[in-house]
Amino acid sequence: MDNLTLWLIFITVGIGTFAIRLSFIHLHGRENFNIGKHQRVLQLLAPAVLAALSIPAIIFQDKTVLDSVSMAQITAASVTAILAWYFRGVFWPLCMGMVTFWILKFYVF
Repeated sequence: MDNLTLWLIFITVGIGTFAIRLSFIHLHGRENFNIGKHQRVLQLLAPAVLAALSIPAIIFQDKTVLDSVSMAQITAASVTAILAWYFRGVFWPLCMGMVTFWILKFYVF
């Protein structure tokens, strides 16, 4: 991938992100906007982001599917998922999942 294509991707993603945020700010600024209707969607945002960031990193290692997935990755992902369900957030499950992965990778497997 050449530099021009890479910069075009960065700019396009930046404009898209800005447009999404601006649309939410515009909706929130209206008088008849009720945040209560959107509360459930906002509660699901953190687990969705956690899954979107972690699942591809676990499944797609070395451009192959499920060939090089180690037990340390699967165990750490399971611990992270359970802690995310328990804590209902992202920060502590992510930290504890990484600690679990490091311990398993360097000391067990």
